[in-house]
Amino acid sequence: MKKNILIFSVSIGAGHNSAAKALEKKLIDKMSGVTIKVIDTFDYINSTLHKVVVGSYMETLKFNPKVWGYLYQQAEYGDRIIDLGQILNKLLSFKLHQLIDEFKPDGIICTHAFPTGMISVLKAHTGLSVPVVAVLTDYTVHSFWIHDYIDYYVIPCNELEYECIKKGMSPDSILPFGIPIRSEFAYDYDQKAVKEKLGLDERRVVLVMGGGLGLGAVQDSVRSLLGSSQSLQVVAVAGKNARLYNQLIKIREIYDNLHVFGYIDNIVDHMSAADLIVTKPGGLTTAEVLAKRIPMVIVDPLPGQEYRNTEFLLNWGVAVKAGGPDSLVSLINQLFKNDLRMKHMREMAAYLAKPRAADNIADFIMDLMN
Repeated sequence: MKKNILIFSVSIGAGHNSAAKALEKKLIDKMSGVTIKVIDTFDYINSTLHKVVVGSYMETLKFNPKVWGYLYQQAEYGDRIIDLGQILNKLLSFKLHQLIDEFKPDGIICTHAFPTGMISVLKAHTGLSVPVVAVLTDYTVHSFWIHDYIDYYVIPCNELEYECIKKGMSPDSILPFGIPIRSEFAYDYDQKAVKEKLGLDERRVVLVMGGGLGLGAVQDSVRSLLGSSQSLQVVAVAGKNARLYNQLIKIREIYDNLHVFGYIDNIVDHMSAADLIVTKPGGLTTAEVLAKRIPMVIVDPLPGQEYRNTEFLLNWGVAVKAGGPDSLVSLINQLFKNDLRMKHMREMAAYLAKPRAADNIADFIMDLMN
């Protein structure tokens, strides 16, 4: 029987859309005759609103990230005489109601907290009875995700269940399937073969990246690593940050052990070649790194959800945090000299990883639809 599924995302950063696309692909692979629409929520509601929201978010992260951290914390713990989030949900949910009436979905998936709240409002005020699954995309639980009319919450791992229940989720609604990532992250690759494919030699590889948007201290981290006495290769991925890419290309003219890439679709190859990854801990990046079981060094996490992700990763022993690019080299030298620590970090990454999350979520959705 033909099924329709709506997936609501928000293109703030790359992670929410990546999760949505991973689920879309799995559902299409598993369900014959399914029709899926992936909706960039704010862009669908109003393209001007989308530009304002995304632009404001990006400008805040680039020039005053502490403001974002403050807003993130206030949204969870601040004294709010008026709940701005609920007001926005009511104002903006009308157009989503039109879409739902026309498309008639048998199930709805949300990979961002904003559409999750809007759909909850619609269920409360219109009698909408479609099952709704919210997919959390960070290793923390913000109260902005939690609403009365959401049927299920997919969380990154079992270890967050207590926090979810404490924040108000029903135990029966919690599904610890993981953050959905592309299938190739579940496979094992031959590191030597991947290095040859990427034009790398046998020396250790440190992968430096700042997520799909190329944020964080990527350039400073690369300079510190290249200036060290450690015999290694540095692979730097600039993502969609053209300015960063051009800066790294200039550095490459001086150092032949630096390999520079922009936005790439085969990041799984670069991770498979890496012995260590230096990154900021976005939710999707973290899920991918855990799936590849790579020891992680965190530099310059953004206030808000990335601070929370950092705390989680440090507490579970899968990452270390550098105080800044200047302390990065000594920390990496310590790790490379300590086989026991590296082994422990890989083992804990394997323990936490959910490389087949998209498969498991898709299977659950199929059962739910039937």
